Amino acid sequence: MPVAESFRIEHYTDEDGLPQNSVYAIAQDELGYMWLSTQRGLARFDGKNFKIFDDFGKTYSAAIVGSFHIDPRPAPSGFFALNDDWEFIHVHQGKAVLDSGLHAYIKQQPFLFPRKHEGQIVERHPRLYYGNPYPNYSVIPVGNDRFFVFNGTTLSYYKQKKRAGSIGWIEEVPWHFFRIGDNLYHLKNGRLNRFPIESAPFGPKPAVVKGALTYEALYRQGKYVLYWSNATQQTFVQVGTSVYRLVPERNGDLNSELILTGYDLGKEQVNAIYYDAKTQRIFIGSQLSGLFVLTRKKFSTLASPYPNTDQVYYGQTLIDKNTVLSNQGIAYTTDGSGNITSRQLPLVTSSVFWDKSSILKDHNGFIWCKRATRLMMLSPDGSTIKLTWTLPSEITQLYQGPDKTIWIATRTEGLFSIGAPFNPASQPSPFLKGPLTNVSWVVEQPAGTLWVGTGQGLFRVIRKTKQVSEIKGLEGIYIRSLYISPNNAELWITTYKDGFFLLRDGKLTHFPLDRKGYLANAHCIVEDRNGFFWIPTNRGLFQVLKKDLWDYADKPAELYYHHYSKTEGFNSNEFNGGCEPCAVRLPSGIVSLPSINGLVWFKPEQIPTEMPDRKIVIDRIEIDQKTLTTPQKHISFLQNQKQLKLEVNTPFFGNDYNVEFSYALAERGSTPTAADWLTIDAPVANKATINISTLGKGHYTLHVRKKNGFGISNYGYETLDIDVPPFWYQTWWFYLSILLAAFLAAFLYLKYRIRSVQRRSRLLELQISERTSQLQGTLRDLESSQNELLDQMHLQSRLMASIAHDVRSPLGAAIIVAGEMQKMIERQQFDMVSLFGKNIEDALRMVKGSLEDLLAYVKIQVYKHEPKSETVSLHELLEENMQLYGKNTKINSNTFQNLIPADTFIETHQQLLKIVIHNIIDNANKYTDNGEIRAYIAHRDSRLQLIIEDNGRGISKELLAWFMEDKPLPASWPQTGIGLAMIKELAPSVTDRIEMERLDPGTRVTLTFRSFSRGA
Repeated sequence: MPVAESFRIEHYTDEDGLPQNSVYAIAQDELGYMWLSTQRGLARFDGKNFKIFDDFGKTYSAAIVGSFHIDPRPAPSGFFALNDDWEFIHVHQGKAVLDSGLHAYIKQQPFLFPRKHEGQIVERHPRLYYGNPYPNYSVIPVGNDRFFVFNGTTLSYYKQKKRAGSIGWIEEVPWHFFRIGDNLYHLKNGRLNRFPIESAPFGPKPAVVKGALTYEALYRQGKYVLYWSNATQQTFVQVGTSVYRLVPERNGDLNSELILTGYDLGKEQVNAIYYDAKTQRIFIGSQLSGLFVLTRKKFSTLASPYPNTDQVYYGQTLIDKNTVLSNQGIAYTTDGSGNITSRQLPLVTSSVFWDKSSILKDHNGFIWCKRATRLMMLSPDGSTIKLTWTLPSEITQLYQGPDKTIWIATRTEGLFSIGAPFNPASQPSPFLKGPLTNVSWVVEQPAGTLWVGTGQGLFRVIRKTKQVSEIKGLEGIYIRSLYISPNNAELWITTYKDGFFLLRDGKLTHFPLDRKGYLANAHCIVEDRNGFFWIPTNRGLFQVLKKDLWDYADKPAELYYHHYSKTEGFNSNEFNGGCEPCAVRLPSGIVSLPSINGLVWFKPEQIPTEMPDRKIVIDRIEIDQKTLTTPQKHISFLQNQKQLKLEVNTPFFGNDYNVEFSYALAERGSTPTAADWLTIDAPVANKATINISTLGKGHYTLHVRKKNGFGISNYGYETLDIDVPPFWYQTWWFYLSILLAAFLAAFLYLKYRIRSVQRRSRLLELQISERTSQLQGTLRDLESSQNELLDQMHLQSRLMASIAHDVRSPLGAAIIVAGEMQKMIERQQFDMVSLFGKNIEDALRMVKGSLEDLLAYVKIQVYKHEPKSETVSLHELLEENMQLYGKNTKINSNTFQNLIPADTFIETHQQLLKIVIHNIIDNANKYTDNGEIRAYIAHRDSRLQLIIEDNGRGISKELLAWFMEDKPLPASWPQTGIGLAMIKELAPSVTDRIEMERLDPGTRVTLTFRSFSRGA
């Protein structure tokens, strides 16, 4: 078989990203990247893209890398490359950097380690200088501080810096030695020797090459090329156009395995081979033509070479255990060893013609097919039409149920059926029309339930009662196919434009589509024995784990759909559906799927699923278009920087549609929620670019994840911590200073406000004080005015009372007496008239005196004249008043005695004192009848006391309390004159003290004077 039919061949040159087209060595690192050594540096290949590492020195030869080498140290990490400047380059974790530590380690070895142009480190075959003179001195590293040393005559083994064994071995070149594991092999002319390093004594042991290689004549003749890489521990033998891989067995023999045939390695001048056994992928490095990647196709596509047939396949049926018959009338047969033959059934081809949506073989082997409204039953060999019927509508699908009934679906007339046995008398009979139009699928469960898919939804039909019920949630949806699980508990539904569904326990679950929506047109579901569903679509074939779908039905989560495309063996990505059956499985395990360009055959359980489960690598970090020299796990991104660009990468050599990155940016320490993850649209396969614009201050973690394959939440993660430092005005010390400044400002403002308030308070107090003073002055003025008014009112009331008492009464009495005097004159009682005339004179004199006292009092009250002191004869003043009341007049028959010495003088206001004494004597005279009123003096504490007392009725207690203690009089107390009031008001102006007391009987009034004298 031509190599192109078995392998997909990808060719990469400098036009595709290689630094140069000479590839000397190939090795895979621990992350899964393929590394290529070239004349212009190292190329890291992720399956789709090349990344160049060539900064190994300033010389031209520094970039010439000829070989890969293992890390020989006790604790190895990665591997090494060696350039023409004899500098080691450490390849580790997806990076390649110059390393000086290995030279220091080499110098510790007890043997001479090769240097430039002095010996060689043998770690790969072939070399360009095969057959050319070259120093025989060679070192073959084994790893873990172990080495083989060959000098052309002796082969020595060194372990942990000591020679552990040596043997004579004469040979001109070292090209026949190679290492696999702990064994050093020597293969020459088909003879194999093994040098086990852990057996003693050290020496060669015969070994055997087994397998298909031994049947190659050229190999037996010694005409082969040995390809070996110590870094990968892979050994290959090229014989002609075939390549064999040598695999060690437990006993040390080597088994040969054919991995490639029909490929001319000599033509391409191959330098290196690397084989990935899991994916059956071969990497070939050429001297002049770059890199070739050969991937074995997983699927086979069958095409029809017969007349009147095309390659557009739909319906197919299994006519025997190894043969599939298509509606084109082509039967494909496999012999079980991988060989496939085909033959044409011309009658089937001509009978079906264009109507290829359904074909079946019944229980007796007869072939049923259709065209438009015509139904045909052909003989088992397809050579004769046995029966034919015409139906009233176009036939869409054919299906034979468990009871051997043939169900005929139509475009407009619903379902028809025809029961076995089938003979000329058999006729298709209408079963049910109703809503069953444009029927696209019919299948029956053992319980007698028909499931009928149509262009308008899915219906459940109870066969016995013909009861029809529409499945809610699928209204108006074009049903493409139905699959009943082996336990009859699940119905899986594929649709046109709406993806696929699960109906289980009455619950309908709609599954999400893949990221580009290819699963919207799901044609069919095929379940394999490993628990996977295979779903063909118009854009390739999908594989999904059934358990993941169950888990999703219980609790929705992201699903992983594995996609296969035409690069893996299809002639076209467009599969066909709308046919029943939609897929056929042979007893041998082969699944046959119809496509627009051939039948696709494969064994699902043997398909190696290549998962994108390698590590995510942060390959490049750019900040404002400046690349960080070494990508780190922790970076600082300033707020005034505009863009952070992150490029992540993963090694993956399969279908790049299966690589799906997403990212989430979250605060450090928090876990992103499902809504936080954003899918990255990666236009370049295996790579994703994340652009982040300006960030606010804080500590962030950028989470990048990738679906690793099947299984819910099966992701690979990588993180990058991003610190965004605050601006100076966002720092804690700035906030603290602002806080302190705010406190200080508040304090100063408060202090200012307090002072301002205090100042305003003082001003206000002054204003209030001024206003208060003004108000107090006004109030005093008002009080003074009020007092004056009250005094005037009081004076008026007193004047009225006094006039009524002291003037009106005496005048009234005088008028009465005058009238009596007229009568006495007429009766000539002249002596009585003389007496009454004297009384009238005394009364008028008293009135005159009262009026004079009243006028003096009024002048003082009205004009407020300050009284002036003068020397007053106390005896004369009393004598004058007593003369007025007693000496010449016998009113009330009282006796007046003036006991004051004639030489007694005091300093006071005479007129006011006269008024006071007059009123005292007047009151004493009023309250005494036939009694005695006397005046005398006494001395006390060098002061003079004037005492006026009587033995009359005495003053009442109420008046005494009012006079002495200023207690108010009862409201009902009668107004009796102004005398006592005048005494009370004028006494403080003429005397130091005035006292009044009740006697038994009588009243005593004592006036105390400070200044007095004896003599004129």
